[in-house]
Amino acid sequence: MPQTGVGTMPELADEAATEQLGETLAQTLQPGDFVALDGELGAGKTAFVRGLARGLGIDPHKVASPTFVTMQSYCGGRIPLIHIDCWRMKHPAELESIGWDEMLSGSSSVIVVEWASRIAAAIPARHIAVHIAYSGNARRATITDRRSCTPTC
Repeated sequence: MPQTGVGTMPELADEAATEQLGETLAQTLQPGDFVALDGELGAGKTAFVRGLARGLGIDPHKVASPTFVTMQSYCGGRIPLIHIDCWRMKHPAELESIGWDEMLSGSSSVIVVEWASRIAAAIPARHIAVHIAYSGNARRATITDRRSCTPTC
């Protein structure tokens, strides 16, 4: 799959820096955009989503890891945000229970999925991939923008 707009960010020294990165990325998002988010346990995925929410005009204090409920929807900003956590999913077929196909077809929301690698086969070709990894005492994010991919990507 071609990668366009690949970039590794400077070290993210703390949770606030991780949130700021999410807020900055949110400024580029449009309705229907899909963000595939991965990283180790505790790497800052939910902090990144809080930043996305803030950047979309949504109260970031409402954002919590949806691990036990799989999906949360947040409104009130310039674009609604759907936050999905696939930590507990064993197979992409489990997405049917949350209305995955309907969600992806013509969505007016931004969709962000934590633990996206668990559903890799279901991720749309056009998406933004964000990977947060530990780098010493800090974290480093790699962002790959595949929104301009054609269906053959």
